[in-house]
Amino acid sequence: MLATVARRIAEALDVWECDLCEYYADTETIVAAACWARQMTPEDYAWVGTRMSLSERPTYRRVVLAREYSEAYADDEVKDAVDGGLMDQWGELATLAVPLVFEDTVIGSFTLIEKERIRRFSEADKRRASLLSIPAAVAIHRARMYRQEEEQNRQLASLLDSSRALTSAVVLEEVLDTVCRKAARALDTDECVIYEYDTGRDAMVYLAKYSPAGDESGSDVLGTVYPLEEYPSDRVILSRGEVVEESLSDENLPADVRDSMEQGGELSCLNVPLIYDCEPVGILVLNSTTRERHFGPPETELARGLGEQAAVAIRHAQLYRRQERGNKRLLALLETSRVLAASLDAETVLAEMLGEVAELFAVPKDAVGIALRDPTGEFRPFTRAEDAGAPSEPAADPLELDKLQRRVVAQRSPAQDRNGDSARLLMPLVLDDVAEGLIEVRAPRADRLSDEEVGLVQLLTAQAAAAMVNARLYQTLEQQAITDGLTGLYNHRHFYERLAQECARTQRYQLPLSLLMLDIDDFKRFNDRFGHRVGDLVLAEVGRILSSQLRRGVDLAARYGGEEFVVLLPNTPQDSARVVGDRLLREMARVDPGGVDLPPEQAAGARTVGERIRQSIATADLAAVCNDGGDDDTHVTVSVGIAAFPGSGSDPNELVRAADKALYLAKRLGKNRVEVYRA
Repeated sequence: MLATVARRIAEALDVWECDLCEYYADTETIVAAACWARQMTPEDYAWVGTRMSLSERPTYRRVVLAREYSEAYADDEVKDAVDGGLMDQWGELATLAVPLVFEDTVIGSFTLIEKERIRRFSEADKRRASLLSIPAAVAIHRARMYRQEEEQNRQLASLLDSSRALTSAVVLEEVLDTVCRKAARALDTDECVIYEYDTGRDAMVYLAKYSPAGDESGSDVLGTVYPLEEYPSDRVILSRGEVVEESLSDENLPADVRDSMEQGGELSCLNVPLIYDCEPVGILVLNSTTRERHFGPPETELARGLGEQAAVAIRHAQLYRRQERGNKRLLALLETSRVLAASLDAETVLAEMLGEVAELFAVPKDAVGIALRDPTGEFRPFTRAEDAGAPSEPAADPLELDKLQRRVVAQRSPAQDRNGDSARLLMPLVLDDVAEGLIEVRAPRADRLSDEEVGLVQLLTAQAAAAMVNARLYQTLEQQAITDGLTGLYNHRHFYERLAQECARTQRYQLPLSLLMLDIDDFKRFNDRFGHRVGDLVLAEVGRILSSQLRRGVDLAARYGGEEFVVLLPNTPQDSARVVGDRLLREMARVDPGGVDLPPEQAAGARTVGERIRQSIATADLAAVCNDGGDDDTHVTVSVGIAAFPGSGSDPNELVRAADKALYLAKRLGKNRVEVYRA
């Protein structure tokens, strides 16, 4: 997923390479998370996973600590020695590093790298990079969440494995040996020891020990008794029932604990009280003798769970069976999270979530449904097309929500009732604090669904909502990457992509294809009079007119560069009467600026379209745009060149050159006219 993010950022900003890094504040290090380049090398692949200290990389320090953009160029007279040397080593000519911020916390950075030329990153580049940093930060955050879930699942699997072993053991020593072994391996410690609290002697009894390295040495032997009056810190752990972490470097470490740790060669300890029926029964201790370490919350919770097993599992096998069922569900949730995190398609996210809910309750897929809010605010059933290539849309008729459904939507909280022999659960799909969807589950039950089951559906729904937000961000970025920001038309790169596709389609199915190339006449003189700001507004107005005159979803208009535009007309012949365009010219004042679907007779050919567009632009009143009184100079005209494929050329590039020649002819013949290329 991160490699895909890096690729899309690089393509959106048209750079050679993009690197994604994660920042870890606790260790002040940054880790290479993903890399994408136009030509990946073995060194690029090997670089992923590299951990770097901020003290060694001043550029990353500025980016993640000061939240500054950092740019560097190969021809800089003064370069940082470290980063300058690395640029030379990797053949980098220009770089721009951007911080990644999630919920006001820097979690990483991405670096844009140019190796073909010394490219100066403009303010527009930086603004786009700032926009791209939002989904990139979301992707880094989701990757972290996924790894945490995976680690938690590994720990829970260890807990389940231990549970199974404990329920099959009947001898106390075997049970405690199993707990020690599983705890030491799961938390990667040098040894694990279990002490039993003997209330009669008010002492701790040494019952079990395990060392992954096989080191069972030590002066103490199993069965040794330690009076609590000599170990007051253990008494505190038992009485409070709280997990306590101890480190030899702690200046405030109690004297009895320090003496014990020094005698045992221990650098760090995690003490877990063993509680049964609210009464202390012992202590489980995890020791680190090779390095001083910190135990995080997940590790502490795992140790606490293993400690509970040591105290309870012998008498309560039912507890472990319940944990096994819970763990299976957590495994299913993890698998669903993996699919959701990897998907950038909202329909796939919804289908996966609905399928997982159906499997969770062992009901048919049609027993789980979802309705989505449309732009008018109505809710319509969502159905995914059976054909993967066909679009999926909500049903035509909106739903009449009942009272409970309206309450769930308004309060954005789950609710349930009964319908015949089935339990009915309603769950809102909340995006940006708005219930954008309504999920309904019908399960054959004699009673209501449990809080645990409702919670699992709620968790799945929350994961799906987060994945849908992520998918929408990427869809927005994809659209921005192919759109000209000034006119709203497609950009030069996307035009050539579509041109190649349509030429191939034309050859395959023998369909007509025409290309219009337009240029605003005397635009420099217009700019000199009104200024470039007004010129930009005129370009935007021309873009609007182009959009309004084309077949929505069929034709394609793009800004080719400067004041030049192109229009791609699939399934449109070159020859057509100019009369239709003249008729449309007279109706220009009534053109819907939002764009309309043109009747077939108005889209008969490229010549017709060209005339219609030319006259529409020529008669468009730009007085309001120019803030002028409305004389003739507030009008602009365009010259149009038309070429057809394959008659005007054998490939896309020849087609463009042919249209350009026709445009040049229109300019020579007096401008404000349409000319067709003739070989």
